[in-house]
Amino acid sequence: MLLHVVKPSAEIRAGYESRIAYTDDGRVVSGLLIDEDSRIVVLRGHDGADIRLSKDQIDEILVQRKSLMPDRLLDNFSDQQLRDLFAYLRSTQPLAN
Repeated sequence: MLLHVVKPSAEIRAGYESRIAYTDDGRVVSGLLIDEDSRIVVLRGHDGADIRLSKDQIDEILVQRKSLMPDRLLDNFSDQQLRDLFAYLRSTQPLAN
């Protein structure tokens, strides 16, 4: 858990990779892949809205290797705030059997 908070882009689980689509009309669209078939791609934008793109209008679609979670998010936390945050995160995890 610590690695994912401190270095969010170190490992991005399948299904959580952001995509960037470059369209033939010059648009650049990014979001999470929600659906895809032989004709369309649906990306969920960072604002939560779904964007439907016809595959014939997409020049290129790439997987981003950067997490949606910002880097350096904890830089301004005090040592006590960090301890409190991780204590809280651990308290919400189910107990292992």
